[in-house]
Amino acid sequence: MEHISELAVLVVDDQPIINEFYRKILEQLGCKWIFSALSGQDAMKRLAERGDINLVLTDIDMQPGNGLELLQAIRCGDIDNTPRDLCVLVVSDYNYRHNVMKAVGLDCQGFLSKPLNAAVLAEKIQAALHRAIQLADPDTYRGISTEIRVNTATSKASQNQPLQESAAGMAPTDTETDAKPQTRQSTETKPLTPCKNDAPPDLSQQAVLEAAADKLLPAGMKDSFLHYKHDSIHEILQMLYKIGDVLGTEEPEALQTQIKQLEQLSSDLFQQEYLHQREHGYQPLSAHQAEHGLILQRTQMLTGKVFSQLPNRVEHLQKAHQQLLEAWHRHINGKDRQYVDYLQNQIGVS
Repeated sequence: MEHISELAVLVVDDQPIINEFYRKILEQLGCKWIFSALSGQDAMKRLAERGDINLVLTDIDMQPGNGLELLQAIRCGDIDNTPRDLCVLVVSDYNYRHNVMKAVGLDCQGFLSKPLNAAVLAEKIQAALHRAIQLADPDTYRGISTEIRVNTATSKASQNQPLQESAAGMAPTDTETDAKPQTRQSTETKPLTPCKNDAPPDLSQQAVLEAAADKLLPAGMKDSFLHYKHDSIHEILQMLYKIGDVLGTEEPEALQTQIKQLEQLSSDLFQQEYLHQREHGYQPLSAHQAEHGLILQRTQMLTGKVFSQLPNRVEHLQKAHQQLLEAWHRHINGKDRQYVDYLQNQIGVS
């Protein structure tokens, strides 16, 4: 379906006020058939009863039946009258990256983060509807844990944020909220690995990261995904540096559009890489995908700074941009390099 007005949408959240909020946004977009459920189990019943739902918009933290359990049941074909490839958008904060990566493993078509507005929702829905997935065997999906991690002190309180107009420019906090206290430091921004001269690389120079990205495609490597990855990373880097050049001069709306395009391109690459790693039996897959979650978190944080009312907004934007560059630098030179080595040395991909 090309038009949101033609969709039958099931909204799943255990707070009626949130369901109503999403209903109003969907109505603004012209959607005429909007249904709601208050838990994963309730959603499964409604899907089985109706058989005509085109899109599911679901929260994760619910009982009975959380959003991951709902997504798993859909992908396993456990719900009557419901196609296994039904389009599912998950509402989550990238801070909860363990939950996000499980949803990626269950082949959700996309993510929504709070706060939410009509323009963002329309963009995410259109992207999700055009994102084809390659279904795995049901046993593969059953092997993915649906246990969720939440910060019980803040998880439900924060769900009211979309209803506050003043929150329209906020972004996830710069913390790993589902990490254990004793490991928290390991999930925050770390300094870059020193170069041989003990000085960090100058990431203001685009050539530094582009040279690192070129090393991800060894001479003679014929694997089609690595060629796609090489081209995608270069496109991402070009967009990222272009954004950095206009942080203090571009209109906020135009800047936000550019960052959203960057996020979409990154998300598409990460989803394809997940499928490639799963196909090739890559054991450190979870750790690799966790870093993808961090990069997406950094991208969203940059988006949140665009409309920030904080003093010295440009300085905050520049800092968030630098943190995103650092996250990409660590990933390209670390996890990405390890995966290329695996393909070359372990299974001889050529």
